[in-house]
Amino acid sequence: MTVEKEKILLIEDDESIARTITIQLQLVGFSVSHFSRGEDALQGAALKTCDAIILDWMLPDSEGPEIIPLIRQSTAAPLLMLTARSEIVDKLSGFEAGADDYLTKPFDMMELIARLKALIRRREIDRDDEKSAASEVLQCGDISFDAGTRRVMVGEALVALTPTEFKLLDILIQQPEKVFSRDDLIEQVLGYEYEGYGRTLDSHIARLRGKIEADPRNPRYIQTVFGIGYKLAIPEEREEK
Repeated sequence: MTVEKEKILLIEDDESIARTITIQLQLVGFSVSHFSRGEDALQGAALKTCDAIILDWMLPDSEGPEIIPLIRQSTAAPLLMLTARSEIVDKLSGFEAGADDYLTKPFDMMELIARLKALIRRREIDRDDEKSAASEVLQCGDISFDAGTRRVMVGEALVALTPTEFKLLDILIQQPEKVFSRDDLIEQVLGYEYEGYGRTLDSHIARLRGKIEADPRNPRYIQTVFGIGYKLAIPEEREEK
């Protein structure tokens, strides 16, 4: 019986980098479809059937924040950005658009492969969780969380979360007031089993706060436990006057 190879969609305009990534991914058992332009990738059949996407931030016809929302119209496959930019604001804009992770050029090929495998493994676990999710709606303060329909409400407003933001909130709201270490969240949300990805987690936390908190700089729900990690706090009921 032939095992179907996991399909990777690579969108990279640098032919040398694309060739290296393609060869290395094929050596570890992936099938790779490569496009050098965003428009061509959006029109290709590989977009709807891929298991993961590697996207260069700067393309001849678009940038990451422009093309990621278009990609998300066709697939929820995990997306890894490749960027030469190191500023946190650029990474945050990528996460806001719908990316799941990033690597800054130049990068180690073994790290790219490890992150890619982790994203795919995390997505498979999420699919299993979705199939077994109960219809119960979890409530924390003004936040309403429905894993079955993947709907998140803050008050009367529907909140659009990326897959990674949704998973992060899912873990936190399942056990409100529990303090999760940063390493524990990194492993559960991003799938990494080794250290060094604190800034990636912090970026996702910052974007999630921006979507569910009235004042992200003074968060009511997602609170930092200094020296340890994060927790989802149950807000105290406001006293009626």
